[in-house]
Order: sequence, then C-alpha cells, then structure tokens
Amino acid sequence: MLPWVTRRKTPLNNAASIPVEIASPAISKTPQPIALALGGGSARGWAHIGVLRALTEANIKISMIAGTSIGALVGGCYLAGKLDELEEFARSLTRRRMFSLMDITFRGSGLFGGMKLDRKLHQHLDGLNIDDLPCPYVAVATELRTGHEIWLSTGSLIMAMRASYALPGVFEPIRYDHRLLVDGALVNPVPVSVCRAYEQPLVLAVNLNYDQFGRAAVVKYTSPARAGHEDEISPVHAGVIAHESRLGITGVMMDAFNIIQDRISRARMAGDPPDIALMPSIGHIGLTEFHRAAETIDIGYQETRKQLENIERLQHVVFL
Repeated sequence: MLPWVTRRKTPLNNAASIPVEIASPAISKTPQPIALALGGGSARGWAHIGVLRALTEANIKISMIAGTSIGALVGGCYLAGKLDELEEFARSLTRRRMFSLMDITFRGSGLFGGMKLDRKLHQHLDGLNIDDLPCPYVAVATELRTGHEIWLSTGSLIMAMRASYALPGVFEPIRYDHRLLVDGALVNPVPVSVCRAYEQPLVLAVNLNYDQFGRAAVVKYTSPARAGHEDEISPVHAGVIAHESRLGITGVMMDAFNIIQDRISRARMAGDPPDIALMPSIGHIGLTEFHRAAETIDIGYQETRKQLENIERLQHVVFL
C-alpha cells in the first residue's frame, strides 16, 4: 500500500464492509509554485502591484497568471519584467494627469478612445507576444455580441490587456481577430477557473471587491406611506440622495459595474474556490481614483505579508 493512502472499513446496509481509499496529504520539502488569479477592480487594481512585490520578496515562484481587467494589465507587465515601470507610472498619477491621459470622444462606442494609454503601453511592451513570457498567461475578455468568455493566451500582449480592461461605455471595444471584445469582469471577475483549467495545483486569488458591505443583501421594501412616515426622511437616506445627485453618468456606470463584479465574483468563487484568497480592504478606494496608487499598492502589500505564512504552508502540502 502506498504511504499516503489509508484504508478503512465502511459498513453498507449492515452487510459486508468494503475498503475505501482516502488520500491524505504528503509534505513536500520543495515548495510548489503558485498560480495567480488577479481580479478586476479598476483603480483598486493597483493593489496587485503590492501583492506581487510581497510575493517576490518572499521568493515565491509563480507558475501562471490569469488576469481580468486591471489584473490582466498588472499581471502582464509583471511577467514582461515591466512592473517597476508600471508602478512608477501609477504613483505619478494625479487628478490632473489622469484627465490629460483621457482622449474624450463623443463619436465612438466609448467615452474614451484609449489611444493615449495605448501609446504608453507601446513605449515599454511594443512587439511583445504572450508566447514570449516566462510562464503561461491568460487575459480574460468578453465577446460583446455573444457574451462568450474569451481567454487570450497567445498573440499580442498589449492587445490582450487592452481587450481585458475595455470597460463598456468607458473605453471603446477592441476588435481582436474577428471578435469585438470588452472587459472580462462582465463574465469572470476573479479568474480562478482559468487556472484550474490549466491544471494548476495551487491557486491564489486576489479579490478586490469582497468588502462591498451590503451589496449582496436582499431588502424587503416598505413604502413610507404604508409605514406612516410620509414626510420623514432619515439622515441616512438624505445622505444617499445627496450622494446620488453628485454621481453623474460615469459615477452611475461605475457603481453599477461594481455591483455586477461583486455578484458574479461571489457566485463563481463559491463554485470554484481558490486554495487561498487575498482580499485587501480597499472598498474605500473609488473605482476611478487611480491617483491613490501609493495607498492602494501599500494595502495590497500589507495584506499579502499577513498571509505569507499560510501561503508558504500550502506550498508544501501535496495531495497525490
């Protein structure tokens, strides 16, 4: 009998017992590499930089990266050896500079054309293909006309990243081959399933949307008239109304997209959970607050440092 397999007797209808083999974990002296599933979250995605910094400092080997939206951007730059340049760019952003990078258009299918950001990518990644990267990389996108989940694992790295973060209504869709692609967070915000499909034994997911308190609640509504408080507006509701009046079109779109990401993330990760999940507390960072990169990166770094002991322990557990 193999050393990691035990046998036990299991009664069946009080009849003869049959042997059942139960696999037990073995301890490996050599740590396993981990696959990363980097989730979407717009400006909150700068936290991925901090996560990768902490993992690198701990000498944790990465076997694969699957990324959605900004997770695809950060993961692709990391594997291309351009994380330093991306972090420098992120930390340099201010509100004024963000506006200067937005090429506003009213004639296309998105509020921003994205060409100014595209030129930034070409400065560092021009001509680089996914096949040139040191380990498997997949960017998740959504096919606009069919709703299909598209895994981009070959071809231009820049095009794959751009397709994955092409938020509908904000950036124009990307025409890739014969498909029209938009943000992958519409179908798979935290792509654990991609890593599983690549038969990765150890998957670490970074979920940037878990702390949206109350997003998954169901509220049975009672109208003020029926409750006998027709003329009363509570301070909480007054604050909500004031907030809504300042949202604007972009704010409404981003809040709606945030709800979509949260609901889909909960459902997909419940059905296909990672081996370990990092969930930085960054709900206070707005989806468009890219200028808060320093704070966001630090939160991702600190969250990873807190989980390093668990990550390293899992690297040594092998089920055969």
